[in-house]
Amino acid sequence: MTWELCIRYANGRETVLEVFQSQAVAQNHVDKLYAEGYPMHFAYFVRPKCAAS
Repeated sequence: MTWELCIRYANGRETVLEVFQSQAVAQNHVDKLYAEGYPMHFAYFVRPKCAAS
């Protein structure tokens, strides 16, 4: 399965930042991003890649 590292902005818009083959690796990247601080106006998250994308 392929996993997308995404960012969701306060207005609800989402953008895919990177694609990974492993959920654990993708989640590790989220952890590293949040280690730099927790932004108030957006959120990082991991989701399965849609087949249509």
